[in-house]
Amino acid sequence: MTAQFHLYSMAVCPFAQRARIALRLKGVEFGLTQLEIRGPLPDWFLQLNPQGQVPVLLHEGRPLNESSVIVEYLEDILPSPRIFPADPYQRALARILIDYCNQQFVPKMYRLLMNQERDKDGELTQQALETWRWVNDFLVRHNPEGTWFSDEDGFGAADLSYAPFFMRYCLNSYYRYFEVPRDGRYDRVLRWRDALLAHPLVVETGMPEEHFIKLYYDYSLGYGNGEVPEGHTTSSFDLSVPLDQRPLPPRPARSEN
Repeated sequence: MTAQFHLYSMAVCPFAQRARIALRLKGVEFGLTQLEIRGPLPDWFLQLNPQGQVPVLLHEGRPLNESSVIVEYLEDILPSPRIFPADPYQRALARILIDYCNQQFVPKMYRLLMNQERDKDGELTQQALETWRWVNDFLVRHNPEGTWFSDEDGFGAADLSYAPFFMRYCLNSYYRYFEVPRDGRYDRVLRWRDALLAHPLVVETGMPEEHFIKLYYDYSLGYGNGEVPEGHTTSSFDLSVPLDQRPLPPRPARSEN
């Protein structure tokens, strides 16, 4: 294939991880530029995406942003191997599941992680759990005994859309004591999560839990995207001190609510 692809990413960005997995599934060669999360973005990148967000896929000189749009675009221009189901109904279900991830699952995950009012942790935990129940019930309705979203089609677009966020839910477990109850109501989504976290492309494009916990410490203090927390001299995203040389950050007191 003569078409040229280049992905602009940040190593910690779950949305960019989606795009990297999709490109790997499609089996295409692509260049990769990892941008620094801290500090102003270069003008040349803002010309590609004035919003200043990653990922941005440059294909034949034309930029495209938004991870879910990029995944759909790759399916349109590279129809084989498929990452969306061939059946139109199953393909529509995959899009519903992806939309729920973007609109509900991800925002409620970060809302809990970045909350600084400990008396609200309980309420936000329940809201996050509601998104896990929704996904569990969706999978039970459409593929109750399976592993992936669609076992007939295998690991694909819906699966890779959730994998980076399942991977980062270790942050809520560590900083907000979040746990998914083992009471039978979540068995299907937990089976899916465990399979996703073990997938080679998810592992390859991610990092160990301890590294996420160290890197995202500032998020647990309410500071995102490289902001330096009040009273700190550096951002937890400053990689001048390698992650494997850092101690684990302190955990906040467990909320009583």
